[in-house]
Amino acid sequence: MNDIREAFPWAEKLSPALLKSPWWIGHIPFAFELIGRQRPRTLVELGTYSGSSFAAFCQAAEACGAGTKCYGIDLWEGDMHMGSFDEALFREVADYMAARHPGTAILVRKDFDSAVGDFADGTVDFLHIDGTHTYEAVANDFRTWLPKLSDSGVVLFHDVNVTVENVGEPAKHFGVRRFFDETKAAYPHAEFDHCYGLGVIVVGARAAPEVLDLVELSRTPEAKAYFAARGEEVSRRFAAMGVALPVHSPYGTAVPLWRRAANKVRRIVRRALDTARAA
Repeated sequence: MNDIREAFPWAEKLSPALLKSPWWIGHIPFAFELIGRQRPRTLVELGTYSGSSFAAFCQAAEACGAGTKCYGIDLWEGDMHMGSFDEALFREVADYMAARHPGTAILVRKDFDSAVGDFADGTVDFLHIDGTHTYEAVANDFRTWLPKLSDSGVVLFHDVNVTVENVGEPAKHFGVRRFFDETKAAYPHAEFDHCYGLGVIVVGARAAPEVLDLVELSRTPEAKAYFAARGEEVSRRFAAMGVALPVHSPYGTAVPLWRRAANKVRRIVRRALDTARAA
């Protein structure tokens, strides 16, 4: 193939409609290509934050006409890496999704362990793990959700290339790289270094040939360079927009204690109800 761009029609065709924060957006072109090829029926994101990645997923799902249901799961309270958020962030994301992606985007305001009970085993085609980034948290997210993955399932891990060199001391608390390295050999996989890194594994035994071809091609220097360059174009566009970043506070301060306690009680009750139904 003379022009690498011909290999990635979805990445070439689509342009992101929402850019709210810089940390993930460099991977939107790859997400467009993956979703366009996979045509997932059910897509789940663990850690939706300001909605840039989730909006891109919804945009691609609608463009490929697969009738995908996209679930963005988050408490919108923050974590040890990002700090705390106030209610305005959730409202902004919810309003955007309701206006732009009705019928496709479904926001689930639960912790990941509680939300897993909402999905039947073998029904999730596309899983994006981008919550708390400690080794223990990432391992728990993957192992908890693995039974939910379908026979065409694909999993994305953000921040596989977070290092002390590119983010400083906070990188010492990130365990995504370690978990991805321990896991990837068991599956067809690819990874990208740009935009803090993205790991991709195909867990489904009957994944579409188009998806397997994309993952295999994405291991080549030419494809890596292509997606890095396309991601840089998106990042430059975001920088030129001058978008104000979401306001963060030290973790635990933006969400009132009474609300955090109430949320915890609700999660406990949900788990108890789920257990009772399963019994």
